[in-house]
Amino acid sequence: MRINSWIPLLLPLAAAHSLPKGTDFARRQLPKQPTGVKTIKTANNVTIRYKEPGKEGICETTPGVNSYSGYVDLAPNVHTFFWFFEARHYPETAPITLWLNGGPGSDSLIGLFEELGPCHINETYETYLNPHSWNEVSNMLFISQPLGTGFSYSEEEAGSLNPITGSFEPASVAGVQGRYPVINASMIDTTNLAAEATWEVLQGFLGALPKLDSKIKSKEFNLWTESYGGHYGPAFFDHFYEENQKIANGSVEGIQLEFNTLGIINGIIDEAIQAPHYPEFAVHNTYGIEAVNKTVYDYMKFANEMPNGCQDQVATCKATNRTSLSDYSLCTEATNMCRDNVEGPYYTFSGRGTYDIRHPSDDPTPPSYYEKYLAKDSVMNALGVDLNYTGSNDEVYFAFQQTGDFVWPNFIEDLEDILTRPVRVALIYGDADYICNWFGGQAISLATKYKHSKEFQAAGYAPFLVDGVEYGETREYGNFSFTRVYEAGHEVPFYQPIAALQLFNRTLNGWELPTGEKKLTPGFGSSGPASATHTQSSVALPTASGVAGMRKH
Repeated sequence: MRINSWIPLLLPLAAAHSLPKGTDFARRQLPKQPTGVKTIKTANNVTIRYKEPGKEGICETTPGVNSYSGYVDLAPNVHTFFWFFEARHYPETAPITLWLNGGPGSDSLIGLFEELGPCHINETYETYLNPHSWNEVSNMLFISQPLGTGFSYSEEEAGSLNPITGSFEPASVAGVQGRYPVINASMIDTTNLAAEATWEVLQGFLGALPKLDSKIKSKEFNLWTESYGGHYGPAFFDHFYEENQKIANGSVEGIQLEFNTLGIINGIIDEAIQAPHYPEFAVHNTYGIEAVNKTVYDYMKFANEMPNGCQDQVATCKATNRTSLSDYSLCTEATNMCRDNVEGPYYTFSGRGTYDIRHPSDDPTPPSYYEKYLAKDSVMNALGVDLNYTGSNDEVYFAFQQTGDFVWPNFIEDLEDILTRPVRVALIYGDADYICNWFGGQAISLATKYKHSKEFQAAGYAPFLVDGVEYGETREYGNFSFTRVYEAGHEVPFYQPIAALQLFNRTLNGWELPTGEKKLTPGFGSSGPASATHTQSSVALPTASGVAGMRKH
């Protein structure tokens, strides 16, 4: 099953035994209706249903730090789950950061619990505070998107998940296993459509924020994402920025934001650029692991370069308008060619990890303890939800597959568009990840065209240091950077939490990345230089040697 990312090949889901229809046991599996849910109605007729899980001992239990979870109800059939955490320091002036995981169809609570959120889950399915949470320096918003992902839904219905496809089946077909989201996955089946939908959710949430948490005053906005976020990040940020400009010039109504940073961790941004690096990383990776033999390596390279191979078919997709079923079919063919034959042989023959080449494939890292934690009645009640959690929605994944969204070529173009604006863009890659490996990420950084491309390419690397420890290396010029993080797989904040928090912190505050000692030229964000209330000088961030003022439970 997919962990936090789009999966290379369709892997079999864990078989779920259907329960006899109408039995008492089956009925007991349905989550209970949450109690104590509060409601806010915004000026533009959006309903926010919410609870405060921290007050019930869920996740963020740092004294004085509030959190809110629930739903943004845009329409009778559009219910998007959110979880918002105040910054642990100066939330009034700290920026707002939206975090998105990838998939497509993988939930952002994966990043919350396994990587950068205020709490982690242990092997007994209990939480403990994360001292390196990103809400050390920013208010953090996590949403489950598209609909059907996580706790988000169009409709809810009792039934089961098909053990082969992962799709929802009503009780009349396969009995009752739980209550699941019911969606029309074809309604949001491309990254561009997901961007439009998510902007509406963000606007709905922001419209309610003054009533939800009146202390939050900052309108500084950051978008950080991972994996398929290499698609989401550029497309979402570009769309958000354009819609924000319409609000600024008065052509539409909404909540105007001050855009500051876009961060992408181990992202798949452009298949044509990144595909050639799959065979190379499989054999010539950072760790000296020859994951496939020469025959397989040669096949992967040939499949990429041969006539009508991966590169040719991606070029064909690029030549279409990507608006009709015929266009989608050609892009889907390109996706299948590249993934099955260039990327995929590694999964068939290597026995190595998808997200960490140092691990065997049957040793997933990190373990997904959070899924059983979210199945607890007490946790679901505290979050204000009444349906079973879907960490990775296969219906969403297959819908994107059918449009060939994976190989669409516009995401690097979006990235280049963003770099013409007064915002900062950070690409960050753990160097043990295969599926979105740093060879391909580096190639993206060097292929991206912006005002200072030549200077960026000539800049070379500098050690990325935190408290004198080298965690990686950074190439940086102007408002663009690429960082390779050592000894880190796909989920960089899990492997290197100290480095990840500082990469986030320095990027948000406009400091140069390698040491964080110098302020870069002001103007990366429309809000100007970062507020002194969330700079290094005023917030002692946790380090390897100790955590001042932090508590665990």
